[in-house]
Amino acid sequence: MDLIDTYLDDLAARLRVGPARSRRFLVEAEEHLRDTVAREVAAGAAEPDAERVAIERFGTVRQVARAANGPVLARLTPLALGGAQLAAVGSATVLAGTLLSRLVAAVTSTTATFGFPHDTVASASQVAHWLAVQPGAADWPAAAASENAADTLVLRGGFALLCLLASLGVLWLLRRRTSAPADGVVPAIGMTAFGGAAAFLLLAGFTDSRTPFEWGRGLLLSDASVALVVAAAYAVVLLRRVQTPDVAPAPR
Repeated sequence: MDLIDTYLDDLAARLRVGPARSRRFLVEAEEHLRDTVAREVAAGAAEPDAERVAIERFGTVRQVARAANGPVLARLTPLALGGAQLAAVGSATVLAGTLLSRLVAAVTSTTATFGFPHDTVASASQVAHWLAVQPGAADWPAAAASENAADTLVLRGGFALLCLLASLGVLWLLRRRTSAPADGVVPAIGMTAFGGAAAFLLLAGFTDSRTPFEWGRGLLLSDASVALVVAAAYAVVLLRRVQTPDVAPAPR
């Protein structure tokens, strides 16, 4: 391995411009360096000396990488793109869980899907509120389940839809201005986040527990099922990225 090979390896490790742009930049850098070496050798210089001269004229690895990567804001934009991707998938997951829970309620019952755990003790004001907004309910547990079902569809579903549209808008804007985040980063985060959420929701659903943000065994298990599917999909994508990486080694 000569000095230029070592230089290109170090440069490849410092580039933060995405796989495709990194490959093109490294090819152009090697062509420039090799041309300079050829001219120096033709002028009578020894090859090791010619390589050192070529590198000195081209710039240090730190200088070249900093110029190629651009300002800090430009380097943070791919992270924002990855965050928008995860936000879009997360919003779609919440929407899917909401719709699945409505299907489960239609097959079973609203109380079984959206009802409180059996050991829940409600205050008098809560009971009065649920019976007031759901006057057709037979008792307060049925009223609470109906209110939870309505809130899940309208409030949670509506908010998730707005977040999905906003995330897609951000994705549309950022994809025109920046490169994609490093391969494997988003799938790894997605697999971990959605896998952890699925495990938590499954545990809460099987134990019929009340979480800080939702309750109802059918709702919990519906959300867990969708999150598990998303985590598995991210795992498949990550495995494919690892087996067939897009980042080519530095050219020789």
